[in-house]
Amino acid sequence: MKKIKVYHFHNGSGGGVLSVIKNLLQYKQHDEIENHIIYTINKDLYSDYTIPVVTEAVSQQVFYYSANWNFYYTCEKLSKLFPKDAVIIVHDWLELGMVSNLGLKNKVIQFLHGDYQYYYDLAIKHSSIIDSYICVSDSISKKLKMNLNNEKIFYLRFPVKNVRPTNISNDISSIVFIGRGEIAKGYHLLPEIAKLINQKLKVRWEIFGDILDECKNIEWPSFIDVKFHGNYNNEQLLDIIPNYDYFISPSQAEGMPVSLIESMKAGLIPIVNDIEGGIQELVVNDHTGYKIELNNIKIFAEKVIELESKPLLKSNLKSNCISLSNDLFNPFTNTFEIEKKIIEVNNLNVTIKPSQRIYGSRLDQKWVPNFFTSIIRKYLLQKN
Repeated sequence: MKKIKVYHFHNGSGGGVLSVIKNLLQYKQHDEIENHIIYTINKDLYSDYTIPVVTEAVSQQVFYYSANWNFYYTCEKLSKLFPKDAVIIVHDWLELGMVSNLGLKNKVIQFLHGDYQYYYDLAIKHSSIIDSYICVSDSISKKLKMNLNNEKIFYLRFPVKNVRPTNISNDISSIVFIGRGEIAKGYHLLPEIAKLINQKLKVRWEIFGDILDECKNIEWPSFIDVKFHGNYNNEQLLDIIPNYDYFISPSQAEGMPVSLIESMKAGLIPIVNDIEGGIQELVVNDHTGYKIELNNIKIFAEKVIELESKPLLKSNLKSNCISLSNDLFNPFTNTFEIEKKIIEVNNLNVTIKPSQRIYGSRLDQKWVPNFFTSIIRKYLLQKN
């Protein structure tokens, strides 16, 4: 059996994208697929990157590049790390820019992870070299189909590990926030929500993720029991989140949040901002949690207070969350369907993919030596 060499690209940022890649490898269903990972790391930002533990990968490589380099030179170096017949799974701009710039003939599948204009722009800019799009939510798929060839666009749910819920009832209920502490994720609203809740009843707050500079000066009321955990890896989170009661997310935009799915599998009840994307498929008011219109902090608080006064309703919502999330995000079934799409793309007839230089300036030409481009760009940075 000839192996289908599949190369997953990741920019090293961790988070939900890395979880998807790791789960696809862990729950591999087709023997003919051979998975590899290339981490593309901007060495100007991260000089020493630690490769995550992904034992199911046949190979893992780290590719360091600089924003000062000639982009053609960067693409040439990156293209030497995988074979010409590999299927490329792309998640970000660099690998797409490489295929477009060099006119590579590799089959390309783009994952669209979020309901952000960034992902749609990438899909449209590189449409001539992308063989298939995998959208992580139905709403993302529908939006993309408004701009591109419908026959290439598929909504396929990604695999999510099963989590063992706990039936232990805590004396004090807890609310967990998982994500970057930034305004885009709604972190700045949490202290005020906590204040409204804790004036009525006692709950604990658990914050997972780095707090960005824009939110570091935000103070929590002194009477709030809040604990900041920093970044936990996925395995650590899955061990600890079943101990909590509620998952809160005032985020302004999401795709299909992995942390939400994992939390629901663990039995946490989601109370989230009512936004487009995957939450519309997961959070059903009065059944699997609550969607709060316009991030109304008063209603966020009211829902927690109401559920704490109705233990039977809280128990029913918890059971519904576990059932729905496990049904929609079965790791074996979902991996099988994505791998089936990879095999289909691999078997497509070879088509001509035009070389198109989407990124770069006159310093990024094939004939310009990389050392010259680097020197000029470093000089310009110092001058500015």
